[in-house]
Amino acid sequence: MVRLFFLVCLYCGSLMLPHSAFSQGNLMIVGGGLEADNQEIFDEILRLSGGAEKAVISVIPAASGVAAQTFAYFSKGLIRHGAKAENIHLIPIAMEDDDSTLDVNEATWLNNGNDELLANLVRKSNCVWFSGGDQLRIIKTLHLPDGSRTAVLDAVWDVFEKGGLIGGTSAGAAIMSDPMIGNGSSLEALMYGTETSPPGEELPGHQGVLLTKGLGFFPHGLVDQHFHARSRTGRLLVAMAYTAQPMAYGIDENTALVYYGKENLMKVAGAAAVTIFDASHAKIESSETLSSIENLKIHYLESGDSYNFNTGLIVPSAEKILLSGNEEYEESYPFPGGMFAAAPTFQRLITKYLMNNKTNQSVSSLNFTKKDIAYQITLSKTDDSQAFILNRENSSPSYTLVSVNLSLSKMYIELKKIE
Repeated sequence: MVRLFFLVCLYCGSLMLPHSAFSQGNLMIVGGGLEADNQEIFDEILRLSGGAEKAVISVIPAASGVAAQTFAYFSKGLIRHGAKAENIHLIPIAMEDDDSTLDVNEATWLNNGNDELLANLVRKSNCVWFSGGDQLRIIKTLHLPDGSRTAVLDAVWDVFEKGGLIGGTSAGAAIMSDPMIGNGSSLEALMYGTETSPPGEELPGHQGVLLTKGLGFFPHGLVDQHFHARSRTGRLLVAMAYTAQPMAYGIDENTALVYYGKENLMKVAGAAAVTIFDASHAKIESSETLSSIENLKIHYLESGDSYNFNTGLIVPSAEKILLSGNEEYEESYPFPGGMFAAAPTFQRLITKYLMNNKTNQSVSSLNFTKKDIAYQITLSKTDDSQAFILNRENSSPSYTLVSVNLSLSKMYIELKKIE
């Protein structure tokens, strides 16, 4: 079979800012669940940190409820892939005591964000890593009550602006955008809409998806994590509609969106995918809750795929071939309920039942939020849609999907018993 390699042009709307607006630094934004044997991600962390021999890495476990364990786990992963143990530094900022350390109360690290000695240690690093946990803790410990940066956060920005790597997983990924998603599920977001809170505040009893201030290292839109594992399509759409940002990114577990600031380019690394929502030409209607979306574009990128923010080009990894005319499936799809929380998964719908299917031009999913209210999502092929595939032995195929249309409608349902 002839291998075809295409450059697919995408327009990023208002996010196409002058290249000079961006930092020279790089970002490693991991969607959570980073496994120690993920060589692709760890190798790139060390490469962007000056190489395994020279990498100096500061780890800020502020989000974690078990800060010492979190630091130890990540350190072992780095050392496994070549980092020197003496060059990995714990930056003791946390809000919760780790009960695995009987002689240390990590909760006393709460106000260490203004420690100048720690700030100087961070400033000497070429990588700063934020752990998983609760992203609101990161914001609370690294901002002063008036919203200004602590000394340690100033140092992190210094590392970034000088070309260093800023990375994080799970909560450490959420903080990369500003605003950021604080918490909430897809179901809650669709039922109750959006609430906002002051930086770092939990807003007890809130309903819906919580939006608050993030650190804002990533300049191209909202970031969400644990994306398909926790069925977060709905909450990212609701948050995107509320903030009116034209781009949003759902990052899967054990997978990274790697952002290269100097090139203003992103690549995907790791086990699964980054799903890009492009609303630059979408029509979105929303009041207290989301009502409808028309003409939102989805781009689905896996390991080795890249997106250039300057040119708007998506480049599939070199091994993939164009699927057009070579689709593998012809079967109709099961009309599912609960795409946000049940099978078939979003990935299965958009790949097997739509883009790798000769029969279907669209697939739909009905998702109830109350007994008489549901949201129908429809994914459709367009004239601009393209799909690329790499079939792998003993593994699921890898896809690149471009310009799949998404529409969403809020519906009132009347249920009748069939006699």
